[in-house]
Amino acid sequence: MTKVHHRTYDRRRKQYDMVRDALEGEERVKEQGQAYLPKPSAMTQNDYAAYLTRAHYYPVAERTLRGMCGLALRNDPQIKLPPRLERMRQSATFKGHSLDVLIEDLLRETLSVGRICCVLDYPTEGAKPTDPPFISVFDAESILDYKESLVEGRSRLTMLRLREDHDDGEVERHLLYTLEPHLVVRRYEMEGENEIPFGEELIPTINGKSLFTIPAVIISPYNLQADPEKPPFLDLVTVSLSHYRNCADYEHALYLTAQPTPYITGNISQKDKPSTIGSSDIWCLPDGATAGMLEFTGAGVSAIRTAIEDKKNEMASLGARMIHEGINRNESSDTAKMRGRAEMSLLVASVKMVEAALQMLLTWAAEWTGSQASDVSVTLSKDFIQSQMDANTMNGLLKMWQAGAISHETLVENLQRGEIIPADRSFAEEADRIESEGGDMSQIIPLLPRAAAK
Repeated sequence: MTKVHHRTYDRRRKQYDMVRDALEGEERVKEQGQAYLPKPSAMTQNDYAAYLTRAHYYPVAERTLRGMCGLALRNDPQIKLPPRLERMRQSATFKGHSLDVLIEDLLRETLSVGRICCVLDYPTEGAKPTDPPFISVFDAESILDYKESLVEGRSRLTMLRLREDHDDGEVERHLLYTLEPHLVVRRYEMEGENEIPFGEELIPTINGKSLFTIPAVIISPYNLQADPEKPPFLDLVTVSLSHYRNCADYEHALYLTAQPTPYITGNISQKDKPSTIGSSDIWCLPDGATAGMLEFTGAGVSAIRTAIEDKKNEMASLGARMIHEGINRNESSDTAKMRGRAEMSLLVASVKMVEAALQMLLTWAAEWTGSQASDVSVTLSKDFIQSQMDANTMNGLLKMWQAGAISHETLVENLQRGEIIPADRSFAEEADRIESEGGDMSQIIPLLPRAAAK
């Protein structure tokens, strides 16, 4: 049997599946049946089906991820490319996706499951000499095995096995990248649990020279190393699924106890037993018989309800702020700020890793095409909170500028931070725009506070 999985793969795969099920929502979670909602003992299969139907799954994971990606991409990424790579701006991936779409996909995967692999490659056939390379993307489940070794005193990726996505999905195919010491690429098909060689062995070359690096980057929220991290959303998903089970018990309890149930005590024959109930029906009972209504009493349902609310607050503290009804009234503003910064740390780290990975991939692409690596620049915004500058702050800046305390350039930089001037516009570009409109800084800038006030 050929070993195709890293020793950590099976455990992480279960975690990835759990996170993806939670992100997909209620339908996917319920399809897993007892994996996430065990059947209570003595409950029949028909009763369990009704129990499952009544259960409610709150889509907190998907909402949290959507909100975090929205914050990260609130401002457009700033990407500088040499002319030979400009086509990658609109078609950067094997599937023809733009760099903007690629960035969003990388952020979603890095934030949720915490792992994704990007490989830089050229088409094996049909490529023109002027064509730029493309980026192939492999999700966490497709990163089957890897090996890192010391090369020239540094830890480098020396083996990478990936599951290949192809049109004929009936047979699983693998790509194996190894350094021997130059890069060799082999393809395999799975036959049972064994890898069978498929196609020809490839030795990629660039400008006639072999490669001595695997052109792949594995992204996690905290580094660009191959070792898998725990999925960042795993804790949130675990609490979310526990909340789902509590909701199922709560709905089941309401179903069993919410409606009062009539009862009769005493010696009553089958003939005299009432068959209808309502304000227009009269029950004639024999001597000594009594009637009443069974109604729920006790704190059982309330305890489940309390558990549901407790888990909502716990999910909020794990980052799902949209379900939180407000901060603790006894919480100081400094404590709230510290908690907010802690929740942002994952987002900041993930954005930095995606930015670094794209910088590395596009730098390789520039080198492959004979362009200057210094012509590549990738900057993702770290300004996640909208901070429109108010008129009073702007007036204060203008007074400092008019008094000579700050320069024109410093003034423009502060206006950019305050989202008055676009962040990607340089001081020289802003000055050129003002000059082209027949104005100057002293005439145009004093108008800004009034515009902001409006």
